[in-house]
Amino acid sequence: MVWDDVSYLLRSPLSKRILECLVKQSPLTPFQISKETDIARSNISTKLGQLKKRGLVECVNPNSRKWRFYKITDKGKNVLSKAKGVKS
Repeated sequence: MVWDDVSYLLRSPLSKRILECLVKQSPLTPFQISKETDIARSNISTKLGQLKKRGLVECVNPNSRKWRFYKITDKGKNVLSKAKGVKS
């Protein structure tokens, strides 16, 4: 459900920053996202796994062992848009 994902983003500022980064430029590697957002690469990798499970991002080359590239999905764009519209 979209609102469960919106709630997740509102609770996870790091995940929201990752999605915002991927909206601007995509696809990116975890290293590139780390440089753009100034978030540790280990945190990026963890959050990308969680975002992938929710269907908010996807790996465009999943068979690659190194240099995996991620992009935001249409669902991810929709959820991010709704999360930005929520007043906290």
